[in-house]
Amino acid sequence: MDDEPPGAADNAPAPAAAPNGTKAQKGSKHRRIPRPAPPPLLARFPKLFWFRKIDKVWPKDWPVITQKQITQYKALAPDLEVWTKQFESRFRRLDHEAQKLQNQFWRQNVVLIIGGLIATTLGATQAALGGGNVWLAVATAVLTGLLAGLTVLIRSRRAQQGYLTARLKAEQIKSEYFLFLGRVGDYATGDPVARLKQQVDDIEAAEGST
Repeated sequence: MDDEPPGAADNAPAPAAAPNGTKAQKGSKHRRIPRPAPPPLLARFPKLFWFRKIDKVWPKDWPVITQKQITQYKALAPDLEVWTKQFESRFRRLDHEAQKLQNQFWRQNVVLIIGGLIATTLGATQAALGGGNVWLAVATAVLTGLLAGLTVLIRSRRAQQGYLTARLKAEQIKSEYFLFLGRVGDYATGDPVARLKQQVDDIEAAEGST
């Protein structure tokens, strides 16, 4: 008979446990726990000191054109090498300048925020003590004066405007190159390489250069 007695499935012996040292256990033993990402505020927190030079290679630079792409797309290799040999360094310099000025702008505003918090704390402490503390009053006045001077300095140096200008120029150079690569518009006729060089020269020389 093919019919099983009632409860046969329930009374079936449990499968034997896997012996120690199996691949599954080894894999779980050496499994790496992913490191938690830092909070966004700390990840984007400005650097206090900036030692990198804009003309050098930075660790997190991402290439617009890679050597692998030049090798893979042989028909486009001459045009791709135009970027790596003539325009990569010019784009990268503006890209680095934009990052440097962005960090400077963030750092200045962080100093203003922290300074404002300290000044507010000193004022609240003075009020809590009932006033009359000369040292707290002097410290608050000096700090407030420094913050006012720093605000004027930040506006005069125009780090944000410099950052936006450098970023815009870097992206314009990259956009012009892709137009050149597709032979679109003015790049469809004549000498496209000479045209691209002239366009990049004009972008770098535009008003507001950093």
